[in-house]
Amino acid sequence: MKKFFVIIIFLLTFINFAYGALTNPVYIAIEYEYQEAKDFHEGLAAVKKDDRWGYIDNLGRVAIPFVYRTPEAGDFSEGFAFVGDHYIDTQGNAAFSRVDPDTGLTQERFFANGLPFSQGLAAIQMGGEWGFIDLAGNFAIAPRFERADSYSEGLAAVRKNGHWGYIDLHGQLVIPHKFIKAGRFNEGKASVNLNGRRGFINTSGDIVIRNKYFEAGDFSFGLAPVRTRTTYRGWGFISPRNRFAIPRRYNNAKNFSEGLAPVAADARWGYINVRGDWEISPQFDDARPFSEGLAAVKQNGKWGYIRQ
Repeated sequence: MKKFFVIIIFLLTFINFAYGALTNPVYIAIEYEYQEAKDFHEGLAAVKKDDRWGYIDNLGRVAIPFVYRTPEAGDFSEGFAFVGDHYIDTQGNAAFSRVDPDTGLTQERFFANGLPFSQGLAAIQMGGEWGFIDLAGNFAIAPRFERADSYSEGLAAVRKNGHWGYIDLHGQLVIPHKFIKAGRFNEGKASVNLNGRRGFINTSGDIVIRNKYFEAGDFSFGLAPVRTRTTYRGWGFISPRNRFAIPRRYNNAKNFSEGLAPVAADARWGYINVRGDWEISPQFDDARPFSEGLAAVKQNGKWGYIRQ
C-alpha cells in the first residue's frame, strides 16, 4: 500500500511539472464560434464567421459587422485597419476618401494590399510594387519595392532583386539587400535568413547571433523562439547571448507577449512563462499570443478567446 501511494505522488508531481498548474482554470472570455480569429489591437479583433470578416470588442460584441468577403482582415493600428482593398477606421468607414473639387464625387483610395500602420506609416502595394503611405493616405515613400514589411524601431524590411534589406523612415537604405528573409526589429534585434539559416542582426546590420537556426521568431521579454532541428521537439527559447534559456522541448513556439508564450507540446498548445513553466496547460488545437489581456485559441475547429 505504501508503495502504491509513493507511485501516485510521483505521478502527480510529474504531471504538474510537465503540464503546469492544472488547478488554474482557463477563463473563456469569448466563446468558440469563429472560423478564424486574430489578436486584439486598439480594443478590436478581426474575426471570421460564415465566411465573412468583422470586428468584435473585448466583450465579444460586434463592433464592425461581418460584411467583408475577403481572404484576410488586418489588425487595427493607429486608428486604421486594411480590409480587402482599402483601409477602414474604427467605425468601419472607408478611410482616405476625398471629394473631387471639380465633380463633387467622393473618391476612395484603393490598394492591392496593405499592412498595419506603424510609426505613422503603412506598407501598401500598388501597381505591383510596394511603398508607404502616411496617416492622411498620402505617399510618404513611393512604390518601388518587390515586397515591404511594417516599420519597427525605425526600420522596415524591403525586398529588391530577390533580397531583403532595411530602410529608415525617410526611405533611405541603411542595411543592404542581402538577406533571403528578414523579420521586424524588436528589442534591438531582427531575425534574418542568410545562406539558408536564421540568425539575428542589430540595427546597424551586424550579425549578433550567427545564422544556424531553421526558424526563429522575435525577441520579447529577453527571449526568442528558435528551431534547431526538423525532428520532434526542436523548438526552444534563446537569450540575447545565444544561450538556451528554455530548452528545446516543443514542437512549435511563438513569441512572448504579456509575459506568456504559446507553445505546442506534441499536438496540443498551451502557454509558458519566461521561466519555461506551464501557466496554461496544453489543451488547445492552436493558440495565438496574448494581446490586451486576451488570446485567441482554437478548439474543435472553432476559435474563441481566453483571458489571463
